[in-house]
Amino acid sequence: MKAMAQYPVSKEIQPLAKLMTDLAHACGYDPLTVFNDFLTFVIHGFSPGAPPLKSWKYKRQQNAAFMGMVREWVRLMQSRLKEDDSWYDPFGDIYMAFSSAGSKQAQGQFFTPMPICELMTACAGTGEHQPGQRMGDPTCGSGRLLLAWHVRNLGGYLVGEDINRTCCLMTVCNMLIHGCVGEVIWHDSLQPEKFNDGWLVNPVLTRTGIPTISKISGEEYRRSRQLPVNRTINLLK
Repeated sequence: MKAMAQYPVSKEIQPLAKLMTDLAHACGYDPLTVFNDFLTFVIHGFSPGAPPLKSWKYKRQQNAAFMGMVREWVRLMQSRLKEDDSWYDPFGDIYMAFSSAGSKQAQGQFFTPMPICELMTACAGTGEHQPGQRMGDPTCGSGRLLLAWHVRNLGGYLVGEDINRTCCLMTVCNMLIHGCVGEVIWHDSLQPEKFNDGWLVNPVLTRTGIPTISKISGEEYRRSRQLPVNRTINLLK
């Protein structure tokens, strides 16, 4: 059986991907591990009052490398988001590249191309902007469909769900930097009574202008879905 080719990283994303692979090689980690840790680093940095990360394995010099990744990510996004109706997802491409490399090819994921997301949201639109609309994607991947819908429907509430934790982390970070308001739930959307983890994205942005992230508890999730509070089991326990 012929091996699947690794997903190519575009030229503009290569500097960010290189920072991740360089740190991975220096620490002896897989690039996907560093990628996941970068997403965790961003989310924790925008979570006021969150306790220290107990499982964080990096030291001061390595933390400085993560800050360099954040700076490169922000620089990249500033260069790409020139118009109010523009959006961009570098994380999906990086994840596809890292997860399709070498022995991980069988686990590789491929997300909907950004132009197709644009087309899908354009076809689904009614032409009438109604602030406060709720948009959900039960298999959100890196959040591309949600981002494409957001720039056409500012003021809406986005709900992303995915069975893959990395996908949820990508969606949280993408929603954060695009100024989206909503939530991301890590679970199998075909079994809504089950809950692994969840995040509220930019819950106070419209009142304060400050981008933040906060965790959703299992109890909060179940009450918001009108599920029995004492019935659902957190799969991580």
